Amino acid sequence: MGISNALAFNAVDLSMVNTVDLLTKVTKSVVIHGFDFTEALEHTLKQCSMLGKHSGIIHFTPHCITRYIWAHKDYQPWGQRLPLQCSQCGILNPWTIAYLKEQQCYGVECKNLSCGVIGGRTLYECHSFTVAHPDGSTLLSVGKDYGWLKATVK
Repeated sequence: MGISNALAFNAVDLSMVNTVDLLTKVTKSVVIHGFDFTEALEHTLKQCSMLGKHSGIIHFTPHCITRYIWAHKDYQPWGQRLPLQCSQCGILNPWTIAYLKEQQCYGVECKNLSCGVIGGRTLYECHSFTVAHPDGSTLLSVGKDYGWLKATVK
């Protein structure tokens, strides 16, 4: 009897409260209802957004490794955590986010009107960057603004 499925969580300080709920639901779906493990996992992830805010998941099988990363358009666009403060002006929670449909990415810009202004003179543009859709990933949509990104690593 070899192990055919294993899960790993990538949070630094993992909270067991959310993981127990996920593992219980996946086990029930596989053992009692006879679903395929991957199908049960993906169905259960759609019910576990609190876990996604806390940790990503890595699913190991004999044939591939799949990463699941929680994504939210305002907090973690395409699964990328945003810095807590602007590196240019230092204000906290500074981001204005807009989806750029043509490029399929998010434009992120500091909302501080004084970003880049030093001594009353504008020396730099407001700090901004883009977050691109990760190559090879698909979105398992949960709600209008959030879901889980699925990317096969190997």
